[in-house]
Amino acid sequence: MNRTFLVAREEFRQTVGTKAFWIGLAAFPVIFALAIAVPLLLKQAKEARPFAVIDHSGFLLDAVEQRVYSEDLQQIAERGRELRREDAAGYSDLPSSVRAFVGAWMALEESPRERLVEQMARQGFGDSRSSDFDFVNHGDAAHVYEWWLSADPGRVDEHHDIKLTRRHYVRHPLPAAIDTIAALNELIHSGDLFAYFVIGENPVVTDEGCRYVSNNLTDRDLRRWFSQRAESIVREERIAHEGIDAETAAWIQTTLSFEARKIDDRGDVEEVEDRDKFRQFLPLVFTYLLWIAVFTSSQMLITSTIEEKSARIMEILISSVAPEELMFGKILGVAGAGLIVVASWASVFTAAIVIVPRLIGVDVDLGGVATDPMFLATFIIYFLLGFLLYASMLVGLGSLCGTLKEAQNVMWPAMIPLFTAMFSMQHVVEDPNGLLARVLSFVPPLTPFIMMNRAAGPPAWWEVVATGILLILSIWLTVKGAARLFRVGVLAVGARPGLGDIARILFTPTAYTVPQKKDQTDR
Repeated sequence: MNRTFLVAREEFRQTVGTKAFWIGLAAFPVIFALAIAVPLLLKQAKEARPFAVIDHSGFLLDAVEQRVYSEDLQQIAERGRELRREDAAGYSDLPSSVRAFVGAWMALEESPRERLVEQMARQGFGDSRSSDFDFVNHGDAAHVYEWWLSADPGRVDEHHDIKLTRRHYVRHPLPAAIDTIAALNELIHSGDLFAYFVIGENPVVTDEGCRYVSNNLTDRDLRRWFSQRAESIVREERIAHEGIDAETAAWIQTTLSFEARKIDDRGDVEEVEDRDKFRQFLPLVFTYLLWIAVFTSSQMLITSTIEEKSARIMEILISSVAPEELMFGKILGVAGAGLIVVASWASVFTAAIVIVPRLIGVDVDLGGVATDPMFLATFIIYFLLGFLLYASMLVGLGSLCGTLKEAQNVMWPAMIPLFTAMFSMQHVVEDPNGLLARVLSFVPPLTPFIMMNRAAGPPAWWEVVATGILLILSIWLTVKGAARLFRVGVLAVGARPGLGDIARILFTPTAYTVPQKKDQTDR
């Protein structure tokens, strides 16, 4: 046993003592951070999409632009309120007319605020009707509209964190040409225009003649953005045409929602918080970490075995260490290195779920869920048991191979249970205590992943005990069989055991030797 730990210590030292190991370890948080930051940065750096609109209806384009102005006014008011309460420098940099609008908006209740924004938008697009608000009647709203038309959206976003619509979509005037369609097509072909819309003559009745033309059909943001606003306006026109009261129409379109509740430990009904929802999906994340850890650690182990066998180091080691001791030592050494890797991944993930909600302004304590002792204990236990199961299986099969290429061919069939577990993850999360999840829990190669995935259920205590005993028994049988394969495989040179040889090695109580192929010179 002492020699087993000596081998484990040396294997651990050789694995973690290299620069490549620590470089790979340090690369994970960098990759994780880039996975979060790069999409956000690319989205912010995305250039505004220039588009044009041919409006045969005579009203829909103006209505859409008025709706866009209303949405921007609402955003300006809400962000201006935040800046004013924070006493930020960005608020004092806003024009006086915009600050006056924010102040007038803050002094109102919810419903009057909506009317103020609506009447400001109508006035900005030429509606001369008097308003309910002095701010609009005295001409102050006109100065806000002038600022909205002339402001640099990039500067407004940078200094005030107000994302005007022109930051993403800019409407270009139609070209002065005899054939407008041909001129727009040429602009798209040259790259000066991203897309153009054609609005039919009567969109309230039919969508006939409505088209969207662009050479980039993968980026659907512009099309979705314009269509949503046009559909909303057309729906309102249809409601008005049928003489349906606006409030009645709004009531008809109101969705029916069922608020989620759960039963606590005392049997009482309580509200479901965001951290409760996160708790249901947290095992899925930990299961993915477990899957990646077992996959990569097993690869490290089988690669190490093949390299030592190819370099004829195994023959020297076997002269002083029993094959079983050598195998157990290698498994324990790589398992220790794997724990370091998994611990670093778990630390990065925990830090991310604590920091990211604060960065995006969500006040939810998710860190306490991630550091739940039940989750951590379940993850550590099933990682160790799952690693021992797969490592024993792969190191036994890998010892029969002479090259890394052969080992890779052997490894992929052995990885079928790993992929089966991954493919079943989503279903198990949705129904952790369903029949399928319970049945798969008692399939030893899947047990570590399924039981980890069911942690939010949680499973019954007897299932935890039963599957734990089953997994330990499976590991014992796998280790015993792998030891027999390892004992024969580490010294087998030249000859490759077939399936029949492997079966005889596994089920023959006494030592079994692979028949050596005769050399050509002996014939």
